[in-house]
Amino acid sequence: MRAVWLAAVAVLVVTAAASPQVFSPLALYERASPAVALVRTVQEDRQGTGSAFAISRDGLVLTAAHVVRGAERIWLEFEPNRRLVGRLVGYDARRDVALLRVEAAGLPFLRLADASTLHVGERVAVIGNPQGRPKVLTTGVVLDVGLTIPGLVPGILIRVSAEVAPGSSGAPVLNVRGEVVGLVVAISARPGAEGGLAVSSAAVAQVLPRLVAGARVDRAWIGILGTTVTPEVARERGLAVQRGVLVVEVFPDAPADRAGLRPDAANGLPGDVIVALDGRPVETMEDLLTLLAEREPGDRVRLRVVRLTRVMEVELVLGVRP
Repeated sequence: MRAVWLAAVAVLVVTAAASPQVFSPLALYERASPAVALVRTVQEDRQGTGSAFAISRDGLVLTAAHVVRGAERIWLEFEPNRRLVGRLVGYDARRDVALLRVEAAGLPFLRLADASTLHVGERVAVIGNPQGRPKVLTTGVVLDVGLTIPGLVPGILIRVSAEVAPGSSGAPVLNVRGEVVGLVVAISARPGAEGGLAVSSAAVAQVLPRLVAGARVDRAWIGILGTTVTPEVARERGLAVQRGVLVVEVFPDAPADRAGLRPDAANGLPGDVIVALDGRPVETMEDLLTLLAEREPGDRVRLRVVRLTRVMEVELVLGVRP
């Protein structure tokens, strides 16, 4: 009888351990919100706000790179009416992640989750500062993983249904255990789609050692304004190709300018059309931005360009995107 009783207890223990944790927004908020900060910035007399969260007791804080890159002054408010000066340690604009340091000890902090366990449908919460309102919690589920948007390293984003708004950039996306599975960088880019986009914790963890060491990684730039070529655009402009990126404007002294790319309507003629980068096809502006996101400033690339009916190979050294 004793053996049967012990076996029953063992089954109960295993079942309890294997059962999913209860998703409690209140418990998550009480546990995680002290580690979340409102970010305030000043750049050329323009004020901005965003979100951030501590990842160590001694003052290391993560946020979105676009929130703080270029800022002349940065403050963080973990508590109302208590500002801490933030110092930019490093950033990676290609992943839109930045690391700050504040002079503080004993900060509540959040841990990065193992994102390999993240799955579609998982319940998540976001604690951010939409429109500058401090520590607002929204909840939802993971809608997609491994997403790409133009300008960022491909495949690093997750999409969640939890509502985000301007000011939420840099906020943590939390799983049921209060671990960070993502860092909010944008409102969902899909037309009519709810929620937001976040850099996965795996991508954050991958770049974090470089940020701690002070790396500052900018996005690559060729220095043009371009538009996707469609059959209609090709017909209107008299282009020899029906796919690619039509160069609409070339910025002075940018890499494209130094390489001799010709903008549309220069001397009344249609502009150059970029159809490949390092041998990989470019059919849309999104293709071009995605390929550039895989490169860094200073990289040398080869563009295949169609000028009128002539196919040209143009080499240029990528610059820093302003």
